[in-house]
Amino acid sequence: MQSVLKEKPAGVNQSMQTDPVVIVGSGPVGVQSLKELYRLSPQQAIVIYGDEAYVPYNRVRLSGLLSGQFSLSDIETDLSCTSEPHIIQRQHTRVIQIHTDKHSVIDDQGVEQPYSSLILATGSRPHVPNIQNIHLPGVFRFRDMADVQALMARQARSRNIVILGGGLLGLEAAHAMQRHNSNVIVIDHMDRLMPQQLDEDGAELLREHILRLGIQVVLSDRVAEIIGEEKIQAVRLQSGRVIECDTMILSAGIRSNIELARDAGVVVGQGIKVDNTM
Repeated sequence: MQSVLKEKPAGVNQSMQTDPVVIVGSGPVGVQSLKELYRLSPQQAIVIYGDEAYVPYNRVRLSGLLSGQFSLSDIETDLSCTSEPHIIQRQHTRVIQIHTDKHSVIDDQGVEQPYSSLILATGSRPHVPNIQNIHLPGVFRFRDMADVQALMARQARSRNIVILGGGLLGLEAAHAMQRHNSNVIVIDHMDRLMPQQLDEDGAELLREHILRLGIQVVLSDRVAEIIGEEKIQAVRLQSGRVIECDTMILSAGIRSNIELARDAGVVVGQGIKVDNTM
């Protein structure tokens, strides 16, 4: 996730300074920003937007929810401060446009909200690789609550599951989907698991641990094609190997949600660019 603070420049009508701080995004960064603002200035008016249909939750615990380790109430975020009349929570509402000249945002209901300062905490989304038939039924993402709800409904009838990606999130998904004794295979194009975090020796110890859990691991190979007509039936690897599966979970990295900031003229790269003081 990434955030950037855009304040009104000097010379703006001081009567407008009564406008609230607006936070776009109710994930971990957005929620923590809300809590810190409330702690530092309890009387500060704040409006926080979240585009998910769910109340804010701890995204880190989603794999625990999928595995049955946690209940929904266990991962919900405490936002008791939103009971204050000057703090407004707009859930299931997407901000679609920023007017930096007017210091306001427009949401998907057409409502314009002025701001004194704007915090963008728009997070990221799963990377969807360019693979033939990637959008067939039975192919899932694993990033937010809607994804987990779909996978929970899928668990009981999944027998052969392919996880695309051997990073932390992919391994967590693999372990969680074993809940109903399904066959799970992790596939990664790199030569080791969690290559960004582990050296070769550490990755090999992790691979041995994953194998002991009953999860298969295929490294140095890619999914070249998803086989199926009305639903996924198998995957074909670049090596030519065909693996039958009824479920596939994408965990092949993330992409920052920079479009809202970019369209507003904020400088972006792979994420929203900020200075040392955000």
